[in-house]
Amino acid sequence: MGLNRVWIIPFLTFIFSTAAFVVSYSIAVSLNHVSAIWPYISDSGTLPPESCIFGQLLNVAALFLAATVYLRHRQIVEFYWHHHQQVGKWRSISCVLLFLGYTSAFGVSMVANFQESNVIYVHYTGALMAFGCGLIYAWAQTVFSYLMNPKLAKPVVSHCRLVLCIISSIFFCSMIIFGPILGKQPNSFTEGSHGGLYHWTGKEDNFAEHVFGTCSEWVLAICFQLYILSFAIELRHAYCHAPKLRLVAYYCEGSPSESALSIQSNISEKSVTCCSGFSKGKKPKTYPIQKPPVFKLDMSQNDYSMKEIDLFGGHDRRNSDDGRMPVGLDTADFVNPARRSAFDESLQSIKF
Repeated sequence: MGLNRVWIIPFLTFIFSTAAFVVSYSIAVSLNHVSAIWPYISDSGTLPPESCIFGQLLNVAALFLAATVYLRHRQIVEFYWHHHQQVGKWRSISCVLLFLGYTSAFGVSMVANFQESNVIYVHYTGALMAFGCGLIYAWAQTVFSYLMNPKLAKPVVSHCRLVLCIISSIFFCSMIIFGPILGKQPNSFTEGSHGGLYHWTGKEDNFAEHVFGTCSEWVLAICFQLYILSFAIELRHAYCHAPKLRLVAYYCEGSPSESALSIQSNISEKSVTCCSGFSKGKKPKTYPIQKPPVFKLDMSQNDYSMKEIDLFGGHDRRNSDDGRMPVGLDTADFVNPARRSAFDESLQSIKF
């Protein structure tokens, strides 16, 4: 059992994350929870009911993102080590990138579960983990794909990833500068019916900076989604097997620390001791081993005529003095009782 279409994992990451952004934005605008002029992604997923859909879809996207990061790591190890025996520090670098990818996926989950109107600092920490670690991961994977030889994909794929990394870096900086710094909401705003979300009307002095910051966040998220989707190009010819589960011990009775599985066999004592999950106060059960039967075949009483057959002449050679040895045993010695060789003389008894 396995998965033949591994490329569907990064594709599902793209689908669920896009659905989380679009669906929550549509519901929030229709319910007048946010303004329609490019709100922050988090603003459209802050108030219910859109926050429930936003959190659920983004959690699934974070799960598929972590799976994509792991598949990318295993693909690198399989291609460069098992197939091409290429040595170097690339494996350690790939493990570091695996950790960064997991951190980014965990940040996406934090953004989904901690709304900015409830726990704003945890929400911002998750956003920084998602975009910051994700951007470092994207740059490292791009450099990795350029330096490693042979290539996992065509050079045009690496070129597209480089363009996405450059755009993401520019808009990541602009999001921080024009978002919470230059485009922050007015100080005179107080929480009202919108649950702490400010509705921008376009008459504010820093409205342009705010819109530029929100657009930067949307462009950054789209570039990051497209970058993850590009892994499907390299994974389209890959497949994975189901994980193997090996049972080391099982638990029957007693505490887990006392649970054990041991089989001891001693033929001289004619017993087998089987211990499974017993406590200190209990004794292991002992099962006797039945002695296997012994069959004896006595052939000393059988009267067979001994006849030595010459290999070339075919006449009796029992009284020959030329030193020629009799013909060895063949299939006929066990089929025709009239034939008997010197080997049969030594058979007194046979034990099975």
